[in-house]
Amino acid sequence: MGRGDLPALLAFASDSFSARAPLGANWHPGDVVWELRGQLDTPQPIRMWTDDQGVIAVGWFVDQGRLWLEALPRAEVTIPEIVHWAEQSALRRLGAGGVVELSIRAFDRDADRIRALAALGYERSQPEGVQFEVDLTQPVGDVAAPAGFVVRDSVSIDPERRAAAHRDAWNDLSRIGLPDARSTFDAPTYEDIRRGPTYDPSLDLVVETAAGQLVASCIVWADAKSGIGIFEPVGAHPDFRGRRLASMMIGEGLRRLRDRGHCTGRIGTAHFNAPAIAAYGSAYFHPCDRTWWWTKRLS
Repeated sequence: MGRGDLPALLAFASDSFSARAPLGANWHPGDVVWELRGQLDTPQPIRMWTDDQGVIAVGWFVDQGRLWLEALPRAEVTIPEIVHWAEQSALRRLGAGGVVELSIRAFDRDADRIRALAALGYERSQPEGVQFEVDLTQPVGDVAAPAGFVVRDSVSIDPERRAAAHRDAWNDLSRIGLPDARSTFDAPTYEDIRRGPTYDPSLDLVVETAAGQLVASCIVWADAKSGIGIFEPVGAHPDFRGRRLASMMIGEGLRRLRDRGHCTGRIGTAHFNAPAIAAYGSAYFHPCDRTWWWTKRLS
């Protein structure tokens, strides 16, 4: 997978979000751009299956022994083939180290996918994430925030300031049990994202103080075909957490999605991110699904 494959991968992500609704899909176009930030010219552990209409299924190793896979409804029959490819790839990469396991991400609500994995010898092993959504055909409320803060977009933002806002949020993850986490996000990486075909600076939101400090940020990714917009990533400076600034910012993002004709907003987080789960569930969203790892021992 290289830069030239990006349009086909983005089209597949949009197609899968549309065709699989109301179920979730593993990749929204925004997820693809975010995951490949700064790496488009680096070979990726991704394989795409195609027919005469385009990409119909994708397998993507997000870690050495962990796979995300997706298929259009008409291509569910390819699941055994994708899993076989992934198992052989995992054995080649990890086989010299002894025991090899492969874990595949699946949504709780996706009964057909779960049955397919179980038939191939996979068992549910570990929680992965929690998914939330909101109906944008209904009014989006307001979350009160302290005076002195304003939500603005990134149409004319300085890349260094915007990158620093992201780093400030993601350099301190001790509250979710990751005290050593450090962000390498910098201005060149941010500018690479801005050049992506699905990025819209008017949906790249920040919270600014009266003194001009950027203390929270998120990117809203719109997808006109599915009518579903997502938020990835969302973060706030540790000194400003607990003031509902992220909720205020997300509310503005939801209103902007609705104004563009989108019908649904979605957001997800890791299963262990208790602060985010509480915040999303108490603001605009309701829980709609969970994801789990399904695991099989290969050797």
